[in-house]
Amino acid sequence: MPNRRRPDLAREARAFAGELSATLNRTVTDGLRLSVCMDRAGRAVVGKGVGRLSLEGDAAPLAISRVTPRLCLYVIQTLDLDATGRFLTTTRSSFALQTASTAEPVVTYDYTRDPPNIYPEAHFHVHGRVEAVQSMLERCGRRKDKPDDLHFPVGGRRFRPCLEDLIEFCILERLVEPRPGWEKALNESRQRFRDDQLRAAVRRSPDTAAVVLKEQGWQVVEPDG
Repeated sequence: MPNRRRPDLAREARAFAGELSATLNRTVTDGLRLSVCMDRAGRAVVGKGVGRLSLEGDAAPLAISRVTPRLCLYVIQTLDLDATGRFLTTTRSSFALQTASTAEPVVTYDYTRDPPNIYPEAHFHVHGRVEAVQSMLERCGRRKDKPDDLHFPVGGRRFRPCLEDLIEFCILERLVEPRPGWEKALNESRQRFRDDQLRAAVRRSPDTAAVVLKEQGWQVVEPDG
């Protein structure tokens, strides 16, 4: 295996925050700058307004000019190096679409790597009163619960939705006004995410990757040892 210098987590996180800020500013925000702050465990937290006083961050208005926004987008991600210490990985993320006037969430996409509970790592919550879901909960004996107590699974660790998917949803459903050229910006950013996920999947399952490559006519040589 070739030698690879251990990456600097803070530097890698700043580069990640810069790319994410650029994607948002090329699509649905104006002048947004995501910050990076290290938490007590040595992980990098990326979000709007994160700092030593608070790692919770703030929501960003979804507007490409100084008009009053109708919606806001809350973005927070915790980054670390993987078990090998060589690759940047997300250990936690939350993307929430909120109403701008009340900051009430509408839908939230959450991801927690190796969660401390029984729920799936990647899931989404629907907020507010959804009559059909509330009725289902009551019929199932969960009268005290609300729709946003449910964890809807979405794709797991490797194939979960990304922030770009939520941005695209807002644009296609005409909830926000996008910038010209938003499709190119989103597709480029989303492809980077998917390529990173694919690389991680190959590293975790090299035998499966080798089988597929051989089926496609590639010559694959197993490493020594």
